[in-house]
Amino acid sequence: MKRKNLLASGLALTLAAGLGFGFQHVSADDDKVPTDTKVNLNQAIDNASKEQAGTVTGVELDTARNGQAYYEVDVNDDKAEYDVRVNAEDGSVESWKDDDDDDHDNQAAQPKIDIKTAAETALAQEKNAILTDISLDEDDGRLEYDAELRTDKQEIEVTIDAESGEVTYTEKESIDDDGDDD
Repeated sequence: MKRKNLLASGLALTLAAGLGFGFQHVSADDDKVPTDTKVNLNQAIDNASKEQAGTVTGVELDTARNGQAYYEVDVNDDKAEYDVRVNAEDGSVESWKDDDDDDHDNQAAQPKIDIKTAAETALAQEKNAILTDISLDEDDGRLEYDAELRTDKQEIEVTIDAESGEVTYTEKESIDDDGDDD
């Protein structure tokens, strides 16, 4: 009887440890940025723009729960803001929806520098970086693009003035792969 309980306890511990490891593994993968997409940022913007007319105000490269990479492209047409999801493997527009967020006034900002040019400027700041997120924002009455880049070892934030195209801010932060604070 003791042997059965000991065996059952050992099995339960093994399963719990395995599930814990699996959860840690899944959590780590959630933060992983797709690096081998067949569709680039410019293609994703073009495909989203064909589906929904307006000003592209943001693009984010992400991974769905099923592991599929996609771009979420924000488009504003002065009436509403739309979230358009573009498959990063084949460029197909998988879905789009009206964003019900009431935080914006539906007046599409008209920057002098478009989002593609701002993305190129951000990418020029760091060799071999991947652009994971870029969005048009207003800060103190000035339009700017906030971009997030990632390399194997760093996360980089870049701010670009949407009127002049100049980089106004850059911050680099090291990625700690092992989770230790050393």
